Amino acid sequence: MLLFLLCAGWACTVAVLLVRAVRQYGFYEVLRPADAGIGVEDAPRVAVIIPARNEAHNLPRCLRGVLAQDYPADRWQAIVVDDSSTDGTPAVAQGIAQGDARVRVLESRPLPSGWAGKAHACWQGAADVAPEVEWLCFLDADTAPEPALLRTALRVARARGLGLLSLGPFQELGGFWERLLMPTGFFLIAFTQDLREANDPASPQAHANGQFLLIRRDVYESAGTYAAVRSHVAEDSAMARAVKRSGHRIAVLGTQGLIRARMYSDFRSMWDGLSRQAGELLGGTGALLFAAAAALAMAGLTVLLPLLAALAVARGGGHALPIAALVLASLGSAALFGTHMGAANYFRIPIWYGALFPAGYVLGALVLLNGARVRVRRSVMWKGRSYAAGGAVADAATFRDAPGGTAGSVVR
Repeated sequence: MLLFLLCAGWACTVAVLLVRAVRQYGFYEVLRPADAGIGVEDAPRVAVIIPARNEAHNLPRCLRGVLAQDYPADRWQAIVVDDSSTDGTPAVAQGIAQGDARVRVLESRPLPSGWAGKAHACWQGAADVAPEVEWLCFLDADTAPEPALLRTALRVARARGLGLLSLGPFQELGGFWERLLMPTGFFLIAFTQDLREANDPASPQAHANGQFLLIRRDVYESAGTYAAVRSHVAEDSAMARAVKRSGHRIAVLGTQGLIRARMYSDFRSMWDGLSRQAGELLGGTGALLFAAAAALAMAGLTVLLPLLAALAVARGGGHALPIAALVLASLGSAALFGTHMGAANYFRIPIWYGALFPAGYVLGALVLLNGARVRVRRSVMWKGRSYAAGGAVADAATFRDAPGGTAGSVVR
């Protein structure tokens, strides 16, 4: 009887989680390239700001995509902010800038106390923009923009009266560990987050994807600029909340055929990056520990429950209860395997990675536990810097001027 109840509870839990995931992604609007372009007379001026720290391997692809935009050429400029890189990023950026006057390279000043590196780089890039620029586009160096990106994003942002538009790139998964672990992160979001909140003007909650943020310049300034969220490692969501608090609408949309990204190219950067993001996503240490336990339970039960039920059937001599337990356990586990294999197909990786999802959940649990460790230690490593974990958004009016203050701490 106990085994039957476990299997019935398993099947119900899987059904609830998958229904929630399907509903969440049903709320996730996907933006595709606009058919028509923007005429010169109607095109607002926009600055593309690319913060770059040790991005020599990513920057050429990113800038090729930026330079290929089918947006009026005299209405945009690109600023690469070299954030104290220790590789060849400055030389790569300068080499591209010498071949196209629309690209400028800005060398970041030393990181002040109280600032996270990316927020500081973005702040400097925005401060260097010409006065006539109406929109700021913050773009990560690990992205690959398609030609229709700027015109489509600006068309949508203006048509909907948005202060901030965040787009989620299609995520490229190149290596074994990325393919094993990254899809589990997207399922974690689908199982735990409400994707409607960011796009709901009535909700104070907000999140964003910092790989692409398009912000109207006056909105950026009224929200306090990046100085208002200076201590945040997850500066993208912090900026989205600041924009919402300043009374402006935001939208977070998916994309197809507009922008691609490969977030991590090695295990260490993925480990550090996802540990950092998990802490920001789930918040407290308790939530991280609970999520880690749940991930381990799902990984184990997916395999063990059908096996235990099958053994019970073999010993039970055809009794109905063990057979019912086996059916329920198998249905729950099969639904999870099928869903994750479908996700593998979506990410354009071999389908057998979906069949390995229990191993991905175990690895994900270890990432969550590391995220909890980071929260306890109150520091997080990112891009060779150690930051205070879990900084709070400062009042926007406090930080509209030059860098300084004491909101958070940075050890370099």
